[in-house]
Amino acid sequence: MPLSKKMVGLTLGLLAGGAAVWPTLVFADTQAQSPSATPSVATQSAQSQPPNDLWIKFSKPKTLIAANIQTASSDVQLAAVTLQGAYNQQQLSTRIYLSQTAQDQTWLQQAVPKDVKVTDLSVSQSDPNAVLETLLAQFGHSIKGAIVTDPSNPDTVNLATTLAGIDDAMVITPSQEALVQSYGIKILHDFRNDHLTGTVATYQWAIENLLPKTTTKDLVMLNPGATGDIRDYAVATKSFVFYLTSTNPQQKTLMDEILQHTPANTPILGYIPDEGPDVAELSSQGHFLNASDFLANESVWASMPSPKSFHQSQPHAVKATPKTVYVAFITSEGDNAQYVQHRMLQLWQDPDLGAVPTGWTIAPGMIDFAPTLMSYYYQHLPKSSELLPGPSGVGYATAETGSNLVQFAKLSGEFLRQDDMHTVDYWGTPSALDTYAQASGVPSISYNGPIGYETSGNTAIFGQTSSYIAAPNDLLSTIEQQATNEQNGQPLFLEPLIDAWTLTPSDELQIAQQLTLFGEKTGQRFVFTTPSELALTMKAYHNQQEENLPTYNAQAIPGSALIKDGVQPTQLTGFTPTSPQGPNLISNPSGEAGTTGWQMAYSGQDATLTNTTYQGESALEWQVQADIGHTDWLSYYPSVQNGKTYTFSVQLAGSGVAYMNLWTGTSNVLTLPVNLSSKFQTLTWTVTIPSNAPSGQTGQAPQLQVGEPDAGDVNVYIRNASVRESSPSN
Repeated sequence: MPLSKKMVGLTLGLLAGGAAVWPTLVFADTQAQSPSATPSVATQSAQSQPPNDLWIKFSKPKTLIAANIQTASSDVQLAAVTLQGAYNQQQLSTRIYLSQTAQDQTWLQQAVPKDVKVTDLSVSQSDPNAVLETLLAQFGHSIKGAIVTDPSNPDTVNLATTLAGIDDAMVITPSQEALVQSYGIKILHDFRNDHLTGTVATYQWAIENLLPKTTTKDLVMLNPGATGDIRDYAVATKSFVFYLTSTNPQQKTLMDEILQHTPANTPILGYIPDEGPDVAELSSQGHFLNASDFLANESVWASMPSPKSFHQSQPHAVKATPKTVYVAFITSEGDNAQYVQHRMLQLWQDPDLGAVPTGWTIAPGMIDFAPTLMSYYYQHLPKSSELLPGPSGVGYATAETGSNLVQFAKLSGEFLRQDDMHTVDYWGTPSALDTYAQASGVPSISYNGPIGYETSGNTAIFGQTSSYIAAPNDLLSTIEQQATNEQNGQPLFLEPLIDAWTLTPSDELQIAQQLTLFGEKTGQRFVFTTPSELALTMKAYHNQQEENLPTYNAQAIPGSALIKDGVQPTQLTGFTPTSPQGPNLISNPSGEAGTTGWQMAYSGQDATLTNTTYQGESALEWQVQADIGHTDWLSYYPSVQNGKTYTFSVQLAGSGVAYMNLWTGTSNVLTLPVNLSSKFQTLTWTVTIPSNAPSGQTGQAPQLQVGEPDAGDVNVYIRNASVRESSPSN
């Protein structure tokens, strides 16, 4: 999927069982075996990892020796973290724990079992070099040596990390050679002597000389500049570490060769150079990304015992009433374990946590690879909220197909049941939804894209109604505009995505309060629910099974309850109603001039566009094939001016699902998707063109688009398309 994660499902160019059973977990409270240094190389026909054996675990320690390297240089961090991995993989009663951030200190208090003793490293001086020297003095004799990087070739940091795992060694730079030797640590390999140049040649050497000696249980992708964090686990598990992208043909060839080293649905730890295409490449090869590049102390957290299961409050449907807007906020980023370890912990200290029901995404596999971190969130979960998996279940995948998709879905379903989760945040293609639903057996799927409510067997499927929006006021305005769409008195169901990197629970509360006040003006009630409650409520509403259902419950809160004690001071203004006043900037709004001015994406390879007569009037007819593997769209470039506000509008009829998208020149703004019928439906949205939007009628300049989500055959009749300059209504 050639997109950044923040735009998947809502951006230009979106690309494209069996009975569920409970897995048996590996418990880490008994002595585990050290990973083999020379495992056999997996072939393309190798069996996939069993669900209870996805991540390498270690035995539980008795003591943690904690050292602080927060202010250390990158060279010192690299040496200390790889020393940590080489020492911890021996699974002795004592392990090294390194604080690289303030959150690492917090986790020492919150996530270490009480029967594990924590002792601070005794350092005579406070500077980081003294910490490293103390670590070398206390633990250096327990490892087998050191691997020296080549500063002229950054990729040798990854090769040295790989070789350090194979040889039970640490990684150093040339400037540290004398230091480690003074503590009796031998130099086992110096990459300056290999004279490797260029990324492709460097990793080709690694494939030939190192890959066969590494574990087939996982792979690690790390930017060579990321010198700390998860490198301890990479060393401890004897993993192959690399950093290649599928967008470079030569690198892609090597990348695919490396991926064949491991069975299907093997976790790929760390992170990738180019998120959209690289995640698509990983998942098209049958793997998922276990985002974790800045996950610290994983060689410690993977040694903590895993529970058989976690439990949280069960969701229940409420009765959907007329003229009511049901809003379920879902947070982003939970698939990323380092986000869970750092940013999410910060967000959960917000005083307004739990004021508004929220679906918090988290990596479900943490029950295995970081169980005590995950346990913290279950213990502190507000009764109003729920935990659910980040994209797209057990890991981040967007393009798995065939048997790999089936197994990925089964694994996801098994972990969801183990974690007591009810809704999955899914980022694959719409054409994969049925397979995923049937194989996973999950109660509901929240799809990151513009689709309406549907079911597959017993699974409810619904689309998120807005993607990443960084500013609180922009998100408020988006929801308000969605709420003003034609409802005919019926309830409206919305699921906005919360950008967890920029928005906080306090922002969420302010947005919910302002929506409630907005509803008082428009004659609408707002009810805030969790994603799973929203799914059950929609299912009951569409199945007409609402008898005896309550109007509210602990996870479906009326907006009035959020303002009964007053409203937080806010600078949020929300949506300002406008009136279109200028001329229509679309000169061919209904196909009177043929198809002039309208352009099909992908050069129309999967679609046709003609002008026709429909219901006695001129219209454009756009037909798109089913299951093309990506969304498709039709666009028109209006002559808009930067900084001015315009109302975009179009009328659609036909069959299938469609929506209007406004490409503002910098981002996409989508209306809610509509199920087409013979009756024309009017889609309208008002937006201000950014001051930095490209100008003209080509490329990335602003556009009115009619799109479809690749959810089956689509036949769209288009008329009365318009873009008019607007000003605030009196």
